[in-house]
Amino acid sequence: MIRLLQKQDLEAAANIAAFAYPGMNIQTAEKQTELVDRLTKEQEEQNGIHYFGYFNVEEELLGMYRLNDFECNLNGKFQRIFGIGMVAVHLLHKKEKIAYKLLSHFHEYAIQENVILVSLYPFNPSFYRKMGYGYGPMKYEFKIKPNALITNGEKGLVKFLSPKDEEAIVSLYNDYAQKNHGMIKRTWTERQRIKNATNNYVGVVEKGQLIGALAFTLEPVKDSHFLHQHMIVQEWIWTNPTGYKQLAAWLHSQQDQVDRIIFRTHDKSFLHALTSPLNDSNHLIPSVYHEVATSGTGLMYRITDVIDFIHEMNFHQLRKPDEYTRIVLEIEDTFLPTQNGLYEVIYNGDFWNATKLLNSTEEANIQIGIHDLSSWWMGCVSIETLNNYGTVSINNVNIKMLDEWFKPRQGPICFTTF
Repeated sequence: MIRLLQKQDLEAAANIAAFAYPGMNIQTAEKQTELVDRLTKEQEEQNGIHYFGYFNVEEELLGMYRLNDFECNLNGKFQRIFGIGMVAVHLLHKKEKIAYKLLSHFHEYAIQENVILVSLYPFNPSFYRKMGYGYGPMKYEFKIKPNALITNGEKGLVKFLSPKDEEAIVSLYNDYAQKNHGMIKRTWTERQRIKNATNNYVGVVEKGQLIGALAFTLEPVKDSHFLHQHMIVQEWIWTNPTGYKQLAAWLHSQQDQVDRIIFRTHDKSFLHALTSPLNDSNHLIPSVYHEVATSGTGLMYRITDVIDFIHEMNFHQLRKPDEYTRIVLEIEDTFLPTQNGLYEVIYNGDFWNATKLLNSTEEANIQIGIHDLSSWWMGCVSIETLNNYGTVSINNVNIKMLDEWFKPRQGPICFTTF
């Protein structure tokens, strides 16, 4: 049985999490008590966080997951999406398909709630790809010298922010989210971090309005002396170039105290904002390409209802066909078999409309797995690229127009961890 965790279940949940995530350093009784207190608070708040547990017939907790209920900008329109996190299975009950059952419950609950997209950060990308999750945006970690930032030196509008500035920070963040596909509105958990001053915040205030904000921590350089430190930029947002340039100038001025600024971003073009983008690896990629960033894949997406996704989104900010258009789409979805099969997708001059074709033997214009479809429709990859690598099949349709009609022009940006 899978159900919402109750207060009496949280001690067992903390114990399972301690063994599943040793990196969280919650093995001691004291740390587990702290986690129980945190879970209790999260369960009591109206915050979009829900913990579900898998119980055997003896009512023993054998697995758990956290459901996050978000508002996400999908190609310019905020939609409700779910994120799953803290998937954990009892150490004595691995390989009993408990994780599979937890994921199945998560997907079924999303469908029940009419949520068209779910997401996660994978412990193993290939594991979740088999469950229909497509790769999300790449993230790039730059490690630059402070004086590498191109700046005019003007930083007079930069000031420290405090928890009292929570609403201004949230308003700036949500304004940024409104303008950027993939961004999730500021969450309850993120608000708690502002209230608790988990990170240091500086901001740019112009005419009484916050137009830029940067959250950071200072971290000693490993195996070095106490004056040697890096600055970790946890978050950097701005609404206009002045907001960016003021903060860049402030970072530039930290060169006497900070060795390297570590900045993680989905934007590989950040390279062009630097006079010297080289990191500290001294690594050369043949023939002569200097390493400037390390990159990784993380956030993954999955469409849970293809028809509702088409109807809800209508790909409204994208180019529309010039005339009546009919596309037959064949989707492979082995984890949610109800999504397997042929779909008729029609543009009639106003809207995209989709229906499932039952008992049809018609040849498909597009054959694609749900993982690749999710990545494509989220703007993480073009179908032309997928076709070049042979992971999709295209017949009797202009492949370049498919990207014009269905692929968001901007890849997704996401700052939210869960």
